[in-house]
Amino acid sequence: MKLAFVQDWLVDFGGAERCLEALCEAYPNAPLHTLFYDPRQFEDSAISTRPIHTTFLNRPIFKSRYRTFLALYPYAIEQLDLSGAEVVVSFSHSVAHGALVRSDSLHVCYCHTPVRYAWDLYHPYLRMAGLTWGPRAHAARAVLHYLRIWDAAAASRVDHYVANSAHVARRIRRIYGREAAVIHPPVDVDRFSPESRRGDHYLAVGRMVAYKRMDLAVVTCTRLGLPLRVIGEGPELGRLRRLAGPTVEFLGRLPDADVSRELARAKALLFCGEEDFGITPVEAQASGTPVIAYGRGGALETVVPPEGEEYGAATGLFFTEPSAESLAEALSLFERVHMRFDPSVCVAHAARFGRPRFVEEMRRFIESRWEAFRGVR
Repeated sequence: MKLAFVQDWLVDFGGAERCLEALCEAYPNAPLHTLFYDPRQFEDSAISTRPIHTTFLNRPIFKSRYRTFLALYPYAIEQLDLSGAEVVVSFSHSVAHGALVRSDSLHVCYCHTPVRYAWDLYHPYLRMAGLTWGPRAHAARAVLHYLRIWDAAAASRVDHYVANSAHVARRIRRIYGREAAVIHPPVDVDRFSPESRRGDHYLAVGRMVAYKRMDLAVVTCTRLGLPLRVIGEGPELGRLRRLAGPTVEFLGRLPDADVSRELARAKALLFCGEEDFGITPVEAQASGTPVIAYGRGGALETVVPPEGEEYGAATGLFFTEPSAESLAEALSLFERVHMRFDPSVCVAHAARFGRPRFVEEMRRFIESRWEAFRGVR
């Protein structure tokens, strides 16, 4: 089986790249195709050990301002030459699923989400970018309109979709009209462990961007006078500092080892955005730390709430509305019941999302579909 990988782009090492890296280790000889690639971000990764083929976008001007050139992505991804592959596995949150594959080859797409800023987050994205009126706004809307048309058509090029959560599988069904298997992404749960000494503070971790709703954690803990430590950087940082009171501490971007230590020492993780899956809540649970999460999206698949007054299997609480009032209610409840959460239960639950499980499930899926595909050609 001659297999090749396709990734949207490789300029940072995050959750999407960890999925790719895990399968790169499972298929060490498979070449990788991507729009553009920054090797500095992947020096110690299995990603860097194989042939990497890029497009005409692999130049400094495109990589440094890659969101500016969105209109070129559909054309660019179609220039990747995959004619030597019998099986193509794409990892897509943008355009990778639209790569052109031979008709006698199998295309499996691991879909992190249909491109969010063209579909679900279309209007919030335009507001956040200040593109609500004027010539630039109309140009951006035209580009996203074109991208939606191309994206819907590109979905027909995929033989099998795999979603990273049931939440994303529903989105794939609604937008593309396609069914998707669900295989949760890999989490390096072995990097985390509980600590005997736990603080009395809450923790929020993530990029400071609007949809992650870090403002809910900052505003609510400020109002309630609860200690909160915030890890991360991003365009929202200035606004969040202005919203914060004396009980909120901003730690900036920390090394992985320091993040692991912070997760293990926190009273609970506050996870306030609607995510497609959300790796951080799993990492918190692997640290023995319960999670207080907004009850939408992938958190519903990774956090176990109590059943009534029974907390034996619980790993966290949900708040139901994206508001400070709703989060405050959940925090008030947690302050009363936090001693009922068992760190060992959190750790055992997080183990279900480990890296070997992801690799084995993906290998079985790819190879079973390839055997079936070969039988009907």
